[in-house]
Amino acid sequence: MNHNQHRNERQHPGRTPTERHRAHRNVLTAAMLAALYLPLAAAAQEASAQEATSAAGEVKSIDKITVTGSRIKRAEVEGPAPVTVISADQIKREGFSTVYEALSTLTEVTGSVQADVNKGPTPNASPLNMRNLGPGRTLLLIDGRRVADYPLPYEGRGNFANFNNIPMAAVERIEVLASGGSAIYGSDAMAGVINVIMKKNFNGDEVRIKGGTTTRGGGDSFDLSWTGGRTGDKWSATYGVQWSGRETLFAGDREFVDSDLEPANTVKPLVNDPWPWVWGVELIDSASKRRVTPPTGACDRFQDLPLHNFIGNEGNAPEFPGYSCTQSKGNALWSLRNGSNNVSAFGNFSYDFDNGMQAWVSASLWDSEGESRQDEALRFELNRGGAFYDQSTGRSYQARRAFTVPEAGGRDPFLFYTNERSWDLAGGLRGSFGEKLNWDATIGRTEYKVDFSFPSVVQSAVDEYFLGPQLGTNGGLPAYQLNQSRFWNPMDMATFQRLTTHGHSSAKSWMNQAQFAVNGDLFDLPAGPVGFAAVLEAGSQGYRLSPDPLTFGPNKQYDQPGGTNQGGGDRKRYAIGVEFKLPLLESLDLTTAGRFDRYDDDSRKEGNFTWNAGLEWRPIESLLLRGAYNTTFRAPDMHYLFATSGTGTQESADVASCIKRNQGPNCGSASVYYRHATSRTGNLKLDSETGKSWSAGLVWDATDNLSFSADYWRMTIDNQVRDFDIADILDLESQCINGVPRRSSDRMQVTPGSSTCSNILSRVTRSSPGTNSFGVADPNYPLGQVTSVRSGPINIAYREVAGVDVSARYKLPATAWGDFSFALNYTNQLKNNEQRDPGAPMQENRDNDVRTFARASASWSRGPWNATLFANRIGHTNGDNYNRCAPIMPGQTSTECRMVGKLKAPIYFNLTAGYQLTEQARVNLYIDNLFDEAEYKDPYKMFFIYANERVFSRVGREISAEFVYKFD
Repeated sequence: MNHNQHRNERQHPGRTPTERHRAHRNVLTAAMLAALYLPLAAAAQEASAQEATSAAGEVKSIDKITVTGSRIKRAEVEGPAPVTVISADQIKREGFSTVYEALSTLTEVTGSVQADVNKGPTPNASPLNMRNLGPGRTLLLIDGRRVADYPLPYEGRGNFANFNNIPMAAVERIEVLASGGSAIYGSDAMAGVINVIMKKNFNGDEVRIKGGTTTRGGGDSFDLSWTGGRTGDKWSATYGVQWSGRETLFAGDREFVDSDLEPANTVKPLVNDPWPWVWGVELIDSASKRRVTPPTGACDRFQDLPLHNFIGNEGNAPEFPGYSCTQSKGNALWSLRNGSNNVSAFGNFSYDFDNGMQAWVSASLWDSEGESRQDEALRFELNRGGAFYDQSTGRSYQARRAFTVPEAGGRDPFLFYTNERSWDLAGGLRGSFGEKLNWDATIGRTEYKVDFSFPSVVQSAVDEYFLGPQLGTNGGLPAYQLNQSRFWNPMDMATFQRLTTHGHSSAKSWMNQAQFAVNGDLFDLPAGPVGFAAVLEAGSQGYRLSPDPLTFGPNKQYDQPGGTNQGGGDRKRYAIGVEFKLPLLESLDLTTAGRFDRYDDDSRKEGNFTWNAGLEWRPIESLLLRGAYNTTFRAPDMHYLFATSGTGTQESADVASCIKRNQGPNCGSASVYYRHATSRTGNLKLDSETGKSWSAGLVWDATDNLSFSADYWRMTIDNQVRDFDIADILDLESQCINGVPRRSSDRMQVTPGSSTCSNILSRVTRSSPGTNSFGVADPNYPLGQVTSVRSGPINIAYREVAGVDVSARYKLPATAWGDFSFALNYTNQLKNNEQRDPGAPMQENRDNDVRTFARASASWSRGPWNATLFANRIGHTNGDNYNRCAPIMPGQTSTECRMVGKLKAPIYFNLTAGYQLTEQARVNLYIDNLFDEAEYKDPYKMFFIYANERVFSRVGREISAEFVYKFD
């Protein structure tokens, strides 16, 4: 019996139970397939759903489709591993404007990433952290093809995929596999795979016009799109353009986060000093370690730099007591949500030849201008922060200053700008070998380029303006004559422009890929046909970082905020894989796959074999019991390998000195919390990460209207690559030197005298014992002052995460009030453990992160009306001082320990409603963050943004309206 005969028999009422089981699961499954995988237009979807069931409730013809996680086409929605499918219509109904916004609310996305308020060197990119395994361990595919990495490294460290540059107008649906997929897709699919399926076979034209704003002010947005398509007897063409943008939302637009000097009795009871980096105009006497009181009226001459008395916080003495002109609204220029202006175009075309072969080509272009603001820019220290001798007063000083908006002539000189362009071009041929096997040959190239413009201070110019030429030395310090008049008075715009600049860095990444795949049925077993798929892949990828040449090296003139990153490299990859689906019994299927990947680059030639196996057992037609086991791997991140030099500065706690001086565990004293240099290089000796992923669960269609699923999942990584965090290095350095942990309740993570400690100690450079960084004797630094710390990627021993996913779908039987449907997804992360070295204690991190996630929706439709209420709950997270005694507040006399608990778990609601005006025209209303959740703060977090920025929104309620028009 050939393949077509076998399928035809299954479509007839007289088929056997086995054949009938292969064609369908139940009425609900058929309807889901029709809705998710065969959307052409609203009328076509309704027709498909009607044809899917007969009057007797019997399923008829359903085409097989390829679902992410397997290359074998199948008729069932569910397989051995859970796959979440989100349609473009669902994204809109739930109130989301972009792919990233929708994906970031999935309960499988349990890990935190940089928010807009602290994006660092990647201000216009949006990664996802699925299963809390890190952004680089989720593979992004567009129509099954890999995309180029975002060119700038995440946090200045590793490469990742940007989910912010996918035009929503081009998306038909998104498939999310939240388990290991290396045996099918190769490297990077350790936490899962997100496959964005673009629109095809579109008939007619659709225009969308949308505009919105926030009810608290600022953040205006717009979205214009046109999607169209035409089909003929042998051809199909789909095309579209989209123009969207949103206004930058600044902290100054939200009065509850724009100030560092808020009244103690309103928001931050412990903060009556700003942190050291909140500067204004400050002159510090180095000998007395006190601030020099500004001349009378000096602070009044500056906007927003009132006179402030530093008295300390949390029971600690201030860094430098005394008065200075200090920013009262130093946060006002931070961007709470970055602005952007995006233009995209996309299209695909296919042609069917008479011999059954099909040719196709697809192309997309994304062009974006981004705008953001970070705190580090346009503040400076004279003499690069070092003390200097002032000949006019005979005293030694440190001086630091922040430029003000009036000096700059406006806000624009403080902003960061990104210009991005990415494009993807692919084409191929499809055909068949006989009647059972189909083949698909694809080639493509994708590129991504980013130009990054940033404000900075020309150090030599500010030193010359305020200090003049060096006048020799005095007491080992450089001697100058500080121009007090210039220092204590605002400058004009021309002077500001002379002392500052806008630097320019760029980066580029690319990927070439070719693939030949075969799939179909090999032969029949008693329980059904044996499914088969095979793939051959070849490709190359690379990246280049081109930082501003004046931010490093002998000709350095200014700093790039967030540090300067250099590096670049390229590599080739090859892969071969096979997959089988074996019907063991009428109700039991086994799916298995194996794949070999080889990576060639300047550091290695390495091969990795991965495999998986999955079982699907249907003891009754409405119940699926499933399980899957996968081995996974990730080739070392290219920037982890090829970073050549990264430099910058940051403020850190000198933990070793803190413990040595018995000042632990908070290390809040200014003498042990200070700024030092940083450096970072790649590591060509990194091993590939390897791992395992398995899941087990069930899917139960309890009734025609109720579906339920539950799965347990567990993922492990051996040789996990992680950037050695500088704070972590300094903490471990203290353990190596002092032989005790920072807190008595903590466990030792390293063994003093071990090779691990030798490596850690080599990363920290200190001045001579008993001296500061200038070589001056200082009892504050018995071990010497930290002058620089070298970080970089390392392999650690082990990482483990585990949890449960639960979902439910219910459709209320038709009522006189309309049609109602409900959906719920819930994830609980049960484990999040890490082990640095074999034999070292396991670090349990579950309590340090969000543990539970839930999303739910209720939808209603009646006649031309429809509405959806969507809710997203992010579980409790730790605040500052969690599980410790609450710090003593000013004026508090009780010393009783009050344990600090977790912060609240916010729930955000979106409400959407639509009305069909005519057959062609429709209007929609969107309200995001319906109840305006925005102002919650952690009472013990003393720095911007005053709570976990991933959990707590600062935007507030947004309202937008949309007009949709369809025509032939």
